[in-house]
Amino acid sequence: MRAFFFLSADFLRANLRQVPAILVWILSVGLVLSSATALWALPLYPTVKETQPHRLFFLALSPLLSEAEITKLGWTIWAWPEIANVSFRFPGEDNSESFQERTLVVELAPTANREEVAQKLGKLPGVTKVTAYERVLTPPPVPSIARISAIAAFVLSLGFCLFWGVRTAAKSQKLWREESALLRDSGLPPLYWRSPVFFFAGWVGLLGAGAHLCALWLGMRFIPPDSIWTQIYTLAPWATGLGIPAGVMLGVLAAFLSPHS
Repeated sequence: MRAFFFLSADFLRANLRQVPAILVWILSVGLVLSSATALWALPLYPTVKETQPHRLFFLALSPLLSEAEITKLGWTIWAWPEIANVSFRFPGEDNSESFQERTLVVELAPTANREEVAQKLGKLPGVTKVTAYERVLTPPPVPSIARISAIAAFVLSLGFCLFWGVRTAAKSQKLWREESALLRDSGLPPLYWRSPVFFFAGWVGLLGAGAHLCALWLGMRFIPPDSIWTQIYTLAPWATGLGIPAGVMLGVLAAFLSPHS
């Protein structure tokens, strides 16, 4: 075992020439773990805010009104400050309910007084019936921008982490190829000349997990109490317990995928 640690230390010494590439690999492991934690912590869908109901009036029109008179009536109503929108429906059209006669659909402004507007509408010439209606539109759930960003960050960082890790691990073995060939030719078992790269990659993954935990600690210090990221507080023990072995596994996986391993 002492010989194994000696060879692993010599492997690390040989790779001091590619310290910048190793640092990038460490940070990429940390980014994978941090984006995975964010993806885990963020809610699937954002909290749906209370929607303001659309307050409508259905104005049944007299069959004696001409198209020009209906158009004029619609423009007259639309000019009122209490009105947000006016549209026309033919008999048989289905909107919120089936219309049996020509109808103007009047949408009130949020601050309008419904009773006062109803009285004004009922006094208009050509209006035979005024029906009040409320419609609440609930938008379909859509993943939040933060969650979409976390998914994109996780996928991209994982791909880059494996790519850069395989590249760095392959180069690390090239830097140690003379020592490796000497050990192989001496008849030593593969443990001595193959495993140092996995030892090296495991340390990279462990340091990447440390970078992730530092980012997690800093984030917990500066997260506002009303932020969507507050669930990270409850996930911190899990992120710590799973982040360390996950980081080591990411490093070892890159070494395993290395073409010279």
